[in-house]
Amino acid sequence: MQISNLTIDGQDFGQSVMEPGRTFLLAQFDGVLGLGYPSLAVANAVPVFDRIMEKNLVDKPIFSFHLNKDDNFEYGGELILGGIDHSLYKGPIHWIPLTNKGYWQIRLDSIKVHEKGILCPNGCEAIIDSGTSLITGPSADVKKLQKLIGATPLLYGEYFVDCSHISNLPTVTFTIDKRDYTITPKQYVMKNSPQCLTGFQPMDLSAKSGQLWILGDIFMSKFYSIFDRENDRVGLAKSCKKKHRLPNTATTGSSNL
Repeated sequence: MQISNLTIDGQDFGQSVMEPGRTFLLAQFDGVLGLGYPSLAVANAVPVFDRIMEKNLVDKPIFSFHLNKDDNFEYGGELILGGIDHSLYKGPIHWIPLTNKGYWQIRLDSIKVHEKGILCPNGCEAIIDSGTSLITGPSADVKKLQKLIGATPLLYGEYFVDCSHISNLPTVTFTIDKRDYTITPKQYVMKNSPQCLTGFQPMDLSAKSGQLWILGDIFMSKFYSIFDRENDRVGLAKSCKKKHRLPNTATTGSSNL
């Protein structure tokens, strides 16, 4: 397997032979590059980053994401294997310990919708996941969240809002390790003419600790996200725009994809 200047010998591949559901019909992707822990791998396959660490192909056992949601900007995002691009965030990095080593799972203190309501007031579990486009959560909680922001249900668990009222919608704040991570309506509403869909969707994903929220690309496009395998933690910092697009090359010990 070749990623930029990294050559990964002996990488396990899995082939999907049946793809049920709307996701595989509508989503425009060719496969999944699993970056979770080995406990999630099917048939004891070795995940890509574990193989990279095994072969000492990067200086540090970390990888980081910078995602861009601005369709008017040619730069779409960056995955750095083995490093952090310090030009892509501002302020400090806040490190959050994992609660389970499968997905990149952390503890959520609460979810606040402006001053209108609080979800999971006693705390709940969430995963940071670049493979999920939206922010998902338990059906009952997401239904309540959609009501709080004034969204109207459509088919397939989607909700829409009036495109002309986006600026009047409330912010949504995820409190993690006693710090607030707030996304604005401009960031959580997807403008798909003639309707504007919210970036929240119900998904009942269960784990030993209970049902999980997924903080997907909508959340990660606001916060630079660092995944640290050495210390089993996730780092979050406020993203800033990249001025120039990087060529598909890598610095020593890391890879830009």
